Amino acid sequence: MSASVEQELSLTSSKPAPSAGRIGKLGFCRFGTIGFAKVVLAFALSYVATEAALAAPSKDHAQPAHGGAQPTESTNHGAPPGQSKNRNAQPVQTKDRRAQPTQSKDRRPPLAQSKSRHPQPVEPKSRHAQPARSKDRNAKRTADRDLAQRPSPRRVLHGPDFNPPYADILVDDHSGQVLHETSPDSPRHPASLTKIMTLYLLFEQLETKKLSLDSRLRVSVHASAQAPTKLGLKPNETITVEEAIKAMVTRSANDAAVVVAEAIAGSEPAFAVLMTDKAQMLGMVNTVYVNASGLPADPQITTARDQALLGRLIQERFPEYSRYFAIACFQYHGVEISNHNALLREMQGVDGIKTGYTEASGYNLVASVRRDGRHLIGVVLGEKSNAARNARMRQLIEGHLSQAAPGRAAPSIVPVMQDHSPLRTNNGVEAKGAGL
Repeated sequence: MSASVEQELSLTSSKPAPSAGRIGKLGFCRFGTIGFAKVVLAFALSYVATEAALAAPSKDHAQPAHGGAQPTESTNHGAPPGQSKNRNAQPVQTKDRRAQPTQSKDRRPPLAQSKSRHPQPVEPKSRHAQPARSKDRNAKRTADRDLAQRPSPRRVLHGPDFNPPYADILVDDHSGQVLHETSPDSPRHPASLTKIMTLYLLFEQLETKKLSLDSRLRVSVHASAQAPTKLGLKPNETITVEEAIKAMVTRSANDAAVVVAEAIAGSEPAFAVLMTDKAQMLGMVNTVYVNASGLPADPQITTARDQALLGRLIQERFPEYSRYFAIACFQYHGVEISNHNALLREMQGVDGIKTGYTEASGYNLVASVRRDGRHLIGVVLGEKSNAARNARMRQLIEGHLSQAAPGRAAPSIVPVMQDHSPLRTNNGVEAKGAGL
């Protein structure tokens, strides 16, 4: 058969080319089953090649196909299809990154700490509680006034060897007779007995209508800075004359004394000059004042006799105002202030007048007692304690009261003092017997 094929081939090469239809018939006939198998194989191979070519793109499109599944989710969520959903995955991550703010919220040991550090910012708030406290300014004032009663930091409390120089005198006011005396003319420090003269000059102002009990006096920085005891007045605060009087006779308020001094004379040193001048004019020849309160000052001296004279004069000259020495207590801004003179509460007939204490002076007291028509003025200077001072005054009064005249046995000393007082001019104002 191969020989025939070869022959056929050589024939075909030498013969003219047959038509296409003829070739097809011949090929099918000649090749028969084998030719058909070749065709089938070629077709199969081309089909496989086509399928393989199709398989590769379909693999490449598996992602779009996968992304095609996403449109279902994205349609559910209203998100853009395909990869845009994957891009949305990054916003989800930024959500997670925003969770870092959430973490940094949780991690806020920084913020939590800065919250726990907020007690410091909260302090300004709690500082704002002070306006709430100071909103209750009376409460703060009350605390200040309680502090004002404490001894001055400069004051050294005395020890067991405390032994100030002692003096005393007891005078019958109706007759002027001295019933008892111990070193009555020896120099002593008056301490807060000084305020008796401060009040004497203030009562003159009231008598001449230069001030009234309702007059308001402004507090200076100097007055506010006085050592205790005091009211605890603040600079630029005001206080009435009557409040100042009560503060001096009860608490022995040093700041109130300086407020009065500055209101009358412009300054405390100028007022001290007026005080000394008035003392000399009244016959208190052994007394010198250098301040209005009696706070420690070496040059500030007096005697028991001079203080007895002043105690008699202030009561006889100003009966309307000397009644303030008898008040046992008074209310100031809701605080009750008690008089330091315990004899007002403990001894019958005692109606004033003033206590005093410094380390240099010891415990001082000028007392007035009226009983059975009799009137005595007693002075004790330099006792070792409040109790010893009060006990000594009781002893003097009870031991000599019966010796006193039951009524006026001599003329009042006040007109005599006024008639012999020289003319004086202060700040261009002439006065007789006033010293102002």
